Amino acid sequence: MKRFIIWLSAICLTTGVMADRKKVAIVMSGGGAKGMAHIGALKVIEKAGIPIDMVVGTSMGAIVGGLYAIGYTPEQLDSIVMSQNWIYLLSDKRPLKDLTLKNREDNGKYILSVPFFVKPQDAISGGVIRGRNIGQLLWQLTEGYHDSIDFRRLPLPFACVSQDVASGSEEVHMEGILPLAIRSSMSLPGIFAPMAVEDKLLVDGGIINNYPVDVARRMGADIVIGVDVQDSLKNATDLQNDLIGQLSQLIDLQSKERWQKNIANTDVYIKVNIKGYNTASFTLNAIDSLIERGYQAAERQWTALENIKEEIGATETGHLHPGAPRPVPLPPLDNIDKNNPYKKILIGAAPTNSINLGIRYDNEQLAALLFNSQFSIPRIPRHNLGLTLRLGKLTYGQADYTFNIGREWNLLTGYQLSYNDFNSYEKGERVSQISYLRHLCTLGLTRNWQRMGLTLGTQYVNYDYGSYLYHSGNTDIHNIHNESYFRLGGKLVFNSLDHPAFPTRGHWFNAGYFYILPTAGNKPFHVASASWGTALSPGSRLTILPWMAGRYLTDRNTVAEMNTFGGQEAGKYLEQQIPFYGTNRFETAHRTLIIAGIEFRQRMGRNHYVSLPVNFGMTSDTWKHFFPQVFGKDENLGYYMWGVAAKYDLKTFFGPIGFTIHYSNRTKSVDGYIRAGYNF
Repeated sequence: MKRFIIWLSAICLTTGVMADRKKVAIVMSGGGAKGMAHIGALKVIEKAGIPIDMVVGTSMGAIVGGLYAIGYTPEQLDSIVMSQNWIYLLSDKRPLKDLTLKNREDNGKYILSVPFFVKPQDAISGGVIRGRNIGQLLWQLTEGYHDSIDFRRLPLPFACVSQDVASGSEEVHMEGILPLAIRSSMSLPGIFAPMAVEDKLLVDGGIINNYPVDVARRMGADIVIGVDVQDSLKNATDLQNDLIGQLSQLIDLQSKERWQKNIANTDVYIKVNIKGYNTASFTLNAIDSLIERGYQAAERQWTALENIKEEIGATETGHLHPGAPRPVPLPPLDNIDKNNPYKKILIGAAPTNSINLGIRYDNEQLAALLFNSQFSIPRIPRHNLGLTLRLGKLTYGQADYTFNIGREWNLLTGYQLSYNDFNSYEKGERVSQISYLRHLCTLGLTRNWQRMGLTLGTQYVNYDYGSYLYHSGNTDIHNIHNESYFRLGGKLVFNSLDHPAFPTRGHWFNAGYFYILPTAGNKPFHVASASWGTALSPGSRLTILPWMAGRYLTDRNTVAEMNTFGGQEAGKYLEQQIPFYGTNRFETAHRTLIIAGIEFRQRMGRNHYVSLPVNFGMTSDTWKHFFPQVFGKDENLGYYMWGVAAKYDLKTFFGPIGFTIHYSNRTKSVDGYIRAGYNF
């Protein structure tokens, strides 16, 4: 109530001042990311002390204009857009805090995830992006303006433009639900799904009126200050290999004549130089530069702005009366108006199905592709099916079925058929050539929390070795026979890291125990493993990453369960593989294996990382004499190893791209490793 009284008083005071002078409108064009320049222009207009009486915008101009109209300052808008994760906002991914541990780990594998509800073709019905996350942000930033209201009664009267694709008519939003109107105005066809409001299907207003000066005139504007971020029309040569440019120009051509008339009807025309940027330039560097270019473009019109101020006899120093409320940017809060029906229209329910794609490359396994699809079985609640295909040197197909039995517990069954072909090394020299076909059947119970996952059950494993030439110690190379066995046990996983590849804080911990029961009459044995790591950031750029891992076998009566170490990715060739900088691929180890390491990682610039990892390991067959014997000269009893490395990584949309140079006392040589993409 108090806020309403202040707001009403501000309107009355402002109305009294407006009666004695001409009305001034700001008009802001659409342009996707280029529209960030509007924020810089607003800074200059406010600095000039020109009182603003109304705001009109299209698409990105509607977003900036709508928030400005309810009281956000240009400085607040600058802070808001620079603090966002735009890759996340321009997708339908759920925030990490809302995901279970398994889903968060899956997010670290896939560069593309397309959600859908019933049929895969629904994923692109109307637009590739449904706009859940950008809609959520608009809803949060417009808190207090979620009821149906007259936009002309906002702290600054406001209007935005969209188009109804059913009738082809222009829709000028002067009343309704503010975030719904803004979202409708930015629904670029083919990119964002249109907004279904009442009996209309609304898309981006830039198609019909991307620079709506005429709308401002109809609202009563005597003077129009316009900020235009549209591209000048390009020739065929410039457009030939520019898909985004072609789409942008097609939109501009639809309203070319109207655009030119509106330019002629502008009193102060601020044309922003957007060369080098396009609709999709949503990197933070690009946004910062575009805001600066908007500022510079407005400053070039400083004399014209001063003339306007003199013409209307303005004395105000800001666009709102000092008594008017200015909203403060809110943190993400999913429970704001949780049951509001308009919020459900704007954001919608989370899709239950998805199609996912992962891509990676390294100089050992070369290129690899990962395809995955998750389905909820139609008309059968709580039943889900997952299908996965990996292509590369390690190839597998996998099908998983889960049934939710209540209280977050799931019954899991699965089958995986995989083929692998790789080499094993000892002290840097190849000693084994391995190829096999593996059948893996799983039955168990799983539970996933936001940071923790638990799996209990049994697996049947069958290895069909096409070739496995192997030697241990000083023995001769010999063939290994096919084998099969049961694994009974479970695994506990905890992970609170804030990024799958470049964490700055958080912890992770894995622990597992399995009872191995060979089917060929060999003696059963036990396997226990554990690993731990953390990310500590004493400063804004330096991160320290200590870690430790170990695995113990009471016996090794199967080939596939041997301890192995090597490489910089856990489980790269075999599930139990422990990473070790200094050894490419992997080496086999004794029944007890312990490795510890620490990595110092420095961020350079925004997306460049330089790291110095160091690790140390020990392995032996006998716990009783583990430490005395591990330093002996007879490696059949045990040995120790150490390794150091230097890494460079570039953080990209496709995952980390980088290379590693490393050395260890095992290889006694400097080796290199090149990689691109997330691990899987």
